[in-house]
Amino acid sequence: MKLNLRGIDLNLLPVFVAIMEHGQLSRAADTLGMSQPAISAALQRLRHTLGDALFVRTRSGMEPTPRARELHEQLAPQLNTLRDILDPENRFDPASSQRHFRIISVDYFEMVLLPPLLARIRQQAPDVILEVTSAGDDMTEDLHKTRADLAIDAFVHDDDRLHRDTLLEENLVVVARRQHPTLQGKCSKHAFLQAEHVVLPDRNRRLPLDQILDAPGWQRRTGARVTQFASMLATSAGSDMIATVPERLARLYADAMDLQVLAFPVPIPPVPIYMVWSPAVEQDPAHRWLRHQLQATLADLGHLSPP
Repeated sequence: MKLNLRGIDLNLLPVFVAIMEHGQLSRAADTLGMSQPAISAALQRLRHTLGDALFVRTRSGMEPTPRARELHEQLAPQLNTLRDILDPENRFDPASSQRHFRIISVDYFEMVLLPPLLARIRQQAPDVILEVTSAGDDMTEDLHKTRADLAIDAFVHDDDRLHRDTLLEENLVVVARRQHPTLQGKCSKHAFLQAEHVVLPDRNRRLPLDQILDAPGWQRRTGARVTQFASMLATSAGSDMIATVPERLARLYADAMDLQVLAFPVPIPPVPIYMVWSPAVEQDPAHRWLRHQLQATLADLGHLSPP
């Protein structure tokens, strides 16, 4: 038998979404201007109505059940649309918005894409804030719970519930200091394998470079392991170690860091950089605006394309 909508208190739905997005009853209560006992009572009523626990209390907060995740993916965009229909003043206005966007990425985004993106955004939205946090194992969960608005990464996530779009493709190149004793103007396979390399931590995912390096006869010598692309460039500039990095990143900072940019010893497929987000924010006007700003930044700034 179908659920009787007349028996559902629709006021419970914003409570559900607030708990889902904040992960704590106290934070949900603050967001909605309610007391914590009132939030708890509303959750109990919703559990009874839907016949599901919805959330399980853990040390890190309220963990949603599979049913709760499914409901959130469908309800959150519908509630946002309903707010826009019923309250036109609630629509996103970049000129007056103080929205705080959180983007998960590695420092490639901060070094290559963030400066031109901020320059573009500031022309339209002087008070919008962008916060960039490091990519980690909890990236998917952060997106699902909308603790982050976007992830920008080279790795395709296995979760089919997340939306994704390819922002750009990156070629990989080798960087070495200009006065490197053995690398001048080109990098052969022999020179590549003889040099010491500064590398990033292994994230247990496969990229085109990993497929080459896993092949017989391609075992490189790791001299240092660092956490950021910036550290790779700095280490290569200050030592005889070399690094394999995205070409746009290398060319943007080569002159300032006195680096030479060399073609990889063999042809290598480009690496796609993806933009990933939750279906819960797909139709949110502010989120759609942010995604458009990223895409427009890449389309408008020709200097982002390496020669």
